[in-house]
Amino acid sequence: MTFSPIQRYSGAKTVNEATKDHSPTASLSPEVVSLLRASLERWVRGDGMDNAPLGDALRAAAVEARARGIRAEELLVTLKSTWVEVGGSPKAPHSNSAAAKRLDELVTACIKAYYA
Repeated sequence: MTFSPIQRYSGAKTVNEATKDHSPTASLSPEVVSLLRASLERWVRGDGMDNAPLGDALRAAAVEARARGIRAEELLVTLKSTWVEVGGSPKAPHSNSAAAKRLDELVTACIKAYYA
C-alpha cells in the first residue's frame, strides 16, 4: 500500500475523516442567533447602506462561537443556513451572480470576525 506524504505521519486523517467531533451542545445562544437573523434579513433585503448592524452581529457570533468551542466551519454552516432561511440565494458552484458575490462577502466577513 502506498501512502501520501501526509498519511505517513502517525495520526494523519484522510480527507473524508472528521478531524474533530462536533458537540451537539456547542451552539450559539438564541439571542445571538436572533441578532444574526435580524441583521441578515435587513442585509438580504438591502435596507439601507449601513453594514454596521451585520458587522456587530457577526462579531457577536464569532466571539460566542470561540467561547463555546464552535469551530469556524461550524459557524459558517450556521451562517449559510440562516442566510438561506432569510431569503438569501444558495450559491451555485462557479456562479458569478450578485447573490453569490454577496454570500462570498458575508462568508469573508464572518471568517475575519472569527479570527480577529
